Amino acid sequence: MPPLAARSSRITSKPGHDRESLRPPKRDFFAIDYSDIGRISRWTETRHGGGPGHGGVGVDSTVLRVRMADFHLDIPRSSVRSAARPARSVRGAYGVHGGRGRWLVNGSYNGLVELVIEPPCYTPRQPSTLFLRSKVSSLTISLVDPDGFIAAVEGK
Repeated sequence: MPPLAARSSRITSKPGHDRESLRPPKRDFFAIDYSDIGRISRWTETRHGGGPGHGGVGVDSTVLRVRMADFHLDIPRSSVRSAARPARSVRGAYGVHGGRGRWLVNGSYNGLVELVIEPPCYTPRQPSTLFLRSKVSSLTISLVDPDGFIAAVEGK
């Protein structure tokens, strides 16, 4: 069998295949703002795989990947109708909360961005949604860089 370098050069030397086309799409990561969350809640988030440095939204050419502790949601870019600062204020809760198609994913009341999603997407069956598939037509997220996120989603 030829060495690995020789095998990989054969794969990429086919017409229409080059190293650039084999790379995954460019992805940006926007961290969730945890500035208002208490020490115990932050520790709990970290124990569940979230917390500062882990929770956020990955933006690539086809999908937005929202992650906060054990909550995961993939939103097709083609379903995002708008991304903007919400007109109404959000108070009273941190974490992941949803109902009637409206969801809140936050660790702070700062840097909020609201996504309007049409057609709606659905959460996967996971512990944070009590293993139910729930409709998501609006998602409000607290981000460290909300303006950068809005620009990335709008393709600017």
